[in-house]
Amino acid sequence: MNWRYLIPFFDPTVEHWSMEARLLRWLTFLWLSVGLVVVFSASYPIANAEHGDGLYYFKRQVIWTLVGMVGFNIIVRTPIYSVLKTARVGLFSVLGLLVLTLIPGLGTSINGATRWISLGPLLLQPSELMKPFLVLQGSHFFSDWNRLTWKVRLTWLGIFSIVLLSILIQPNLSTTALSGITLWLIALAAGLPLIYLGGTALGGILLATISVSFKEYQRRRILSFLNPWADPMNDGYQL
Repeated sequence: MNWRYLIPFFDPTVEHWSMEARLLRWLTFLWLSVGLVVVFSASYPIANAEHGDGLYYFKRQVIWTLVGMVGFNIIVRTPIYSVLKTARVGLFSVLGLLVLTLIPGLGTSINGATRWISLGPLLLQPSELMKPFLVLQGSHFFSDWNRLTWKVRLTWLGIFSIVLLSILIQPNLSTTALSGITLWLIALAAGLPLIYLGGTALGGILLATISVSFKEYQRRRILSFLNPWADPMNDGYQL
């Protein structure tokens, strides 16, 4: 095995990729770089105060970035049909973890939200693990839309709805919205009828409106852009 294949910057096969694939690859590197800059900027003062090393968090982020990039190259070199085989199993497995966070004693609450499962010193957030499986299964499902019966269509739409609701009631409106919009965009790219997409968009907006109506902190965060300095250490900081 050529070990250069595991290092994205030195992968010799990239020159044979399509233009779209190369563009997505460099966009990935760009956003990784932007993320590292943001982590450095946001963490330097507190890392220096807490650990006497302003690069404490930044160095750990760089290590995990390198690990992630090796994983990235392994995945892009894996045939898509092999990757798609993991989608359904992964989605149901993570959905089970999402349900576990709602069981008293199993889910870990932080700042009023129960989004984590404690594994010793580690905190596992299932809603983050769900994102790649939603993309994979959503792509697989919507690409086959015209060949599926309505029974299969409604079954999977119901499963996606359960996933989104299980994230929403943690509560986690931002991840719910991001996941829902991602599925919606996949359906748009797959060419689903606009009447379906329009109805789904209205339903999503209605659901978000209901959630914001009952959750005061969500309203504060949405409206904090009007005056972020009114509460700079909480809602303004979150913004």
